Amino acid sequence: MRRLLSLLTVVAAVVAIPMAGAVRAPAVSLSASSFQVRYGDPIRLAGHVSNNKAGVSLGIFARSFTSSGFVRLATLTTGAGGRWTYTANPSIATSYQARTDGHASRSVLVGVRPAVSLATLASGRMQVSVLPQRFSGKFVRVQRRTAGTWSTLAQLRLNGHSRALVPAAITPPSTVALRATISVNQAGPGYLGGFSAPIVVPARWVSLSLAPTELTYGEAVTLSGLASPRQAGMSLTILARPAAKPEFQPLATLRTGTGGHWSLRTHPRIGTVYQAQATNGTAATSRVLGVGVHPSATVRLISRGRVWTHIGAGRSMVGRDVQVQQLTEGQWHTVAKTFLNRNSEAVFPPSALPGGLSTLRIAMSVNQAGTGYLGAFSRTFTYQR
Repeated sequence: MRRLLSLLTVVAAVVAIPMAGAVRAPAVSLSASSFQVRYGDPIRLAGHVSNNKAGVSLGIFARSFTSSGFVRLATLTTGAGGRWTYTANPSIATSYQARTDGHASRSVLVGVRPAVSLATLASGRMQVSVLPQRFSGKFVRVQRRTAGTWSTLAQLRLNGHSRALVPAAITPPSTVALRATISVNQAGPGYLGGFSAPIVVPARWVSLSLAPTELTYGEAVTLSGLASPRQAGMSLTILARPAAKPEFQPLATLRTGTGGHWSLRTHPRIGTVYQAQATNGTAATSRVLGVGVHPSATVRLISRGRVWTHIGAGRSMVGRDVQVQQLTEGQWHTVAKTFLNRNSEAVFPPSALPGGLSTLRIAMSVNQAGTGYLGAFSRTFTYQR
């Protein structure tokens, strides 16, 4: 009997050995706060051990997309109730696993989206940036939201710093929501597709007015307007196209003042049309307005009753005819005509002028003034012969 009891005791001890081992190696669980994360953002891993005890040691292991096996990230111990947490920062798609002595949790795969941003620079231009800076040569898209749907405005190639400037020409002048995206195919192995937070770009416009709308050669015209958003320091280019020129040319570059106001004073040499253009990252342009230019007509009485005149313009008026007109019963009538010399001057002898006391002026028709000019008229003067 004693021998039988001793044998049973030994058997019980042997059976108890694996049970004791099970107590020493409790099972461990693992979950993640999300199965995908934006590059640079943390992921929270959590779980517990099956014996619900505090102080149990476990290891956190990771295998990135580019690695062949798991590597230990950290060693930690469980807290109350056998629970544990760990914060990880995956830079590429990564699988995680928690291990205790003799037991490993399931593997949890966390995908990583590139960090795409769309921002307005100090210059007013918009720029797309993607992190990590490993997407040189890849393409991103700039999209606008219309009625809840995103449509592509442009596809841009990233430079060596994974950045791309947004062309001003594609930015709509009206208020619009924009975002930048990179597809999973462009992001490449180990990454999901990514997109930036939408930004609302306010309406961009430039207004233009001018005064006066007609002037005499040598006088100035004042261009002025407003630019949106109405703030100081915005860069504008003022364009001008003189008559007979095929294209606009830059006239001046300036910055807006308080409230987005701007003005420019200039002296057109010939009839000219103007336009203001924002150069702060948008393609906003003003309406086109023109100013008419009259040649200047100077008149003087000189010796022996003669009348001298000079026609001033941005080009020579040699060979053009100029007239003397007389005011009669409220109407102007041409009484003499002659040609301008190479100095754009002419002299009328007394024999060509009316007798008696008369009110006269010098005139040049719009046809004689030529392309880009309106007709010319001098001051009125009293003449007696």
